[in-house]
Amino acid sequence: MLGAMDIFKYLPASKKAENSNCKACGSPTCMMFSLKLSKGQVTIDKCPHAPSELVDKINEAVKIQQKTVEFGGKKFGGEKVMFRHEKTFINPTGFFATLDFASSDFASKYERIKKFEIEVIGKSFKFDGVFVKNADNLDTSDFIETIKNDGFIVLSESDLKLFQTFEIDSISKTTELIDKLTKVRYEAVVNRNENYSDPILTFLNAQNPLDICAIGSSLVCKYSSIVVFDVIDEAVMSSLVTLRLNIFTDPELPLKVDSKVYEFNNPDENSLVFLTTNFALTYFAVANELGQLKRSSYLVVTPSEGMSVLTAWSAEKITAQIASKIVRESKVLETIKNKKLIIPGYLADLQEELQEELPEWEIVVGTKEAYQIPAAVKGYSW
Repeated sequence: MLGAMDIFKYLPASKKAENSNCKACGSPTCMMFSLKLSKGQVTIDKCPHAPSELVDKINEAVKIQQKTVEFGGKKFGGEKVMFRHEKTFINPTGFFATLDFASSDFASKYERIKKFEIEVIGKSFKFDGVFVKNADNLDTSDFIETIKNDGFIVLSESDLKLFQTFEIDSISKTTELIDKLTKVRYEAVVNRNENYSDPILTFLNAQNPLDICAIGSSLVCKYSSIVVFDVIDEAVMSSLVTLRLNIFTDPELPLKVDSKVYEFNNPDENSLVFLTTNFALTYFAVANELGQLKRSSYLVVTPSEGMSVLTAWSAEKITAQIASKIVRESKVLETIKNKKLIIPGYLADLQEELQEELPEWEIVVGTKEAYQIPAAVKGYSW
């Protein structure tokens, strides 16, 4: 959509012409109408004095750049920029696996699809769905219903009409394919060519895991809305899930994990209790160390707007009140016998205030860096 000032310069008030601020559109001024129109709150036909040149520009601006296709509550396509730094990419590339009912091993392959799961930034990811082949010629309705009940989207060959489809089976063809997909995105996004507005679905039929990883990485970045994998390789898929998460994360927003209490090594009433912020890099640095300890532990993650410990403290996004609230509200921490809360060394200045907020706990100042945790734990006698 055009900006408010781009619209206003075509309206009577900008030229101090007849019908300036006439209110026929329902807004008190032409400027207010421009603001509403730029936000999509009104349509251009509300203004009886809009010149044809503005009407043409508005109609061009509201054309769908890439259509959105929705299956099973997930959206694919709908992108409006060429590069994520322009704004952000919207709907993550869907990862589907091919399930050919004409193949004798389709049941065992589905078991691998179902079992694959990876946790990144505190969230679990699986395949988004299954592309079924040769389902019409066999009695597969019960099996397909099972797939849906397991939480997977099911795409059939009849669904392909909603997409622009491509196929690749060799890494040597990657450059050629990416050139094609870039042209499609350019025509859709920049030229608003409706002939290219359908989302893109790519069949990745390469067999070598390294080729699958390289081609799949290219397709996530350049511009496939769905990738359908013929061969399943759990290590490759783990890498691609992590890449996808980075590409489709809003670059203007901090990377953060959910604010809650995390568990490591089957904790019980004698476990250690640590505290940190919800900045993803901080969480993973601490979580990596806690996961390798011989002792079990809990990790209290505060809602700190994705800031690191020192930044959150400086910005008052982690305070004694914020930290104590999540500790008090945690049911699992009520079972801890030795109530000692280990806070990051950078929060030493919060120790006294936090102690006042949590009188039933002993606040222990821990290490400043995550890698120092194992050595410090050896000195804890409780």
